[in-house]
Amino acid sequence: MPPAEDLRPLGYRPLSRVWAKAEIFLGLAAAGAGLFLGIWGIAVSPGQPVGLPLAAGLALFVLGGYLGMAGHRSHLYQSANEHTRLIRAEIAAIKDNRVGANP
Repeated sequence: MPPAEDLRPLGYRPLSRVWAKAEIFLGLAAAGAGLFLGIWGIAVSPGQPVGLPLAAGLALFVLGGYLGMAGHRSHLYQSANEHTRLIRAEIAAIKDNRVGANP
């Protein structure tokens, strides 16, 4: 990844693609586990309490979904930062060419 000094004034902080992928993977795994736990909580025999497994499954599903979306958002932010850097470089190149061509 190229240096990010040119975007620091805009509040750019380098993001880790590896961490974003880990967030997505862990979030999807937790959401899947929550889904299965919730289904199991509903499918238990009628004499057993279902509140705790169902609540835990719902919490895992929601938090896992949030974590997966946070990883996806990190990828989107990083892509937007890289595109901003490219656009700024292109604008600077255009300004340099115009200044040099018309004295």
